[in-house]
Amino acid sequence: TGQSISNYFTVVTGTRQPGDRDGPEHMYFVLVDNGRTNLVGGDMQEMLRCIRCGACMNHCPVYQTIGGHAYGWVYPGPMGSVLTPSYVGLENALDLPHAATLCGECGVACPVKIPLPDLLRKLREKQVDRGLRPASERLGIRMWSWFAQRPRLYALAARIAARYLRFQGGGLRMINHLPFGKGWTVGREMPAPPGRTFRDLYAKRKGR
Repeated sequence: TGQSISNYFTVVTGTRQPGDRDGPEHMYFVLVDNGRTNLVGGDMQEMLRCIRCGACMNHCPVYQTIGGHAYGWVYPGPMGSVLTPSYVGLENALDLPHAATLCGECGVACPVKIPLPDLLRKLREKQVDRGLRPASERLGIRMWSWFAQRPRLYALAARIAARYLRFQGGGLRMINHLPFGKGWTVGREMPAPPGRTFRDLYAKRKGR
């Protein structure tokens, strides 16, 4: 919602003063750390400025698509994708730093100017440095890198993949089983591509 103060703001007036007719004689405050002090002095320290206003969620295309429960813990949205790994351990929340397009809208909307996209990138870098990403994913990236350095071969592979995925979609143009990528279709159907790559579409449009 982007307000300038937290949703959970409470004004405490203290104990009963001389002349007051009622009020508590004693007051105790219990401060629950919950791992917050672990952020002090670290890469994620700027998250301590978060006032839980929800502005980053209102501008996040991922949150707007999947909702809050998909984040699996207390804090959803971009701020949750940084806070949760910081509290429960990066190895226990591997997917959350990737639940963002890095479009930058959350950083722009944040009223206390937390650089959320930068923090998400740092968490991704830590995953790679610590070898926490699955071996299949690392292999896939290496294969993509190899093809990307060979433009003609890359274009050929992209055409083959686009046509294969269109065939997989059948008459309904929806893919319910994707080899080597079941995470994309295990809980939903994925729309099939049109069968032409961006290069093909660009060449056709350029020729008009």
